[in-house]
Amino acid sequence: MKIKTFFLLLIGIATLSCAQTNNKSMMEQLTFEGRVKVEQSQAELYWPGTSVSFQLEGKYLDLELSDDIGESEYALIIDGEEQDAIIRPAVERSTLRVWESDQKETHTFTIHRRNDFSKGTTTIYNIITDGTLQKTQPKKKWIEFYGNSITVGYANEDQTGTDNPLYTNNYKAFSALTARHFDASLSCIAKSGIGITVSWFDLIMPELYDRFNPNDPTSKWDFHQKTPDLVVVNLLQNDSWLYLNRDNENYRKRIGNLVPNKEFIIEHYISFLQKLKGKYPNTSIICALGCMDIVKEGSPWPEYVTEAIRRMDDPKLYFLRMPYLAKTAHPSAEMHQEMADSLAHFIEKKDLL
Repeated sequence: MKIKTFFLLLIGIATLSCAQTNNKSMMEQLTFEGRVKVEQSQAELYWPGTSVSFQLEGKYLDLELSDDIGESEYALIIDGEEQDAIIRPAVERSTLRVWESDQKETHTFTIHRRNDFSKGTTTIYNIITDGTLQKTQPKKKWIEFYGNSITVGYANEDQTGTDNPLYTNNYKAFSALTARHFDASLSCIAKSGIGITVSWFDLIMPELYDRFNPNDPTSKWDFHQKTPDLVVVNLLQNDSWLYLNRDNENYRKRIGNLVPNKEFIIEHYISFLQKLKGKYPNTSIICALGCMDIVKEGSPWPEYVTEAIRRMDDPKLYFLRMPYLAKTAHPSAEMHQEMADSLAHFIEKKDLL
């Protein structure tokens, strides 16, 4: 059953509220997942899959938000069920009514970022209610993903066949689905179009992976504060496409006149894995590929990854070749579920969580 929410109030129209929590103590009652900048009186959300959860007892819930671009989108999850409404913070700081009831009720709420960090940085200033907030218990396990548009969930809800990024929903991406399968906290260090050696823009994963704020190259994540129980890497799809587009300006800047061969690819993949192992020396890493044409029959890319793993000779490195599902566009939500099932089965088989 869908719980009563207010679609018109989720797109940045201000509302009035007669009672509110103290925002300094309020921050202490929230459970965040992902790389979130939490200060005494506000929190900044950037990465896809970032979320904030809390339990509320009351008659209504308002969120006081702003977004520097105004294109960020958030799924509203109530008691574990995704609602139809989408939260779209306005550029201007405003208060949004996202839920109300005729009587006092108790529910668990999660606000989950649906789309890429390039769509905006969202600031949470306050959570307003006539009742009380209570912190939800942090999850005991944590999976961190490093990936591209597939990990983000790019266009996975598009029913038009146009691969439209407006229909991106990380909540239904294989990354988020897998984390929920294991009741694990999720961290998505991902960007649509990114690669390891070249991207469709001037930023590659070895330059992005250690950022706190993905838009700020000087903002560095403290890897010592917590270690994930498992890391999943699903990259190289964009590298494979751009190697066929050597006139692309980003290709020319990153690779020049070179024609990447097997050794070039393997060495750069190893270099990135070494960066991750340097941060998480005791964490298992699944090197996944799929579910687009990088894993089609005859593709050499799975061999590149398996050779990189062989050369590193690390028992905590694993390879997973996902099925070739998305043959004409980015994977659909149904395909993401198949990917999540494949990954979850692999994790359970290898006893990695």
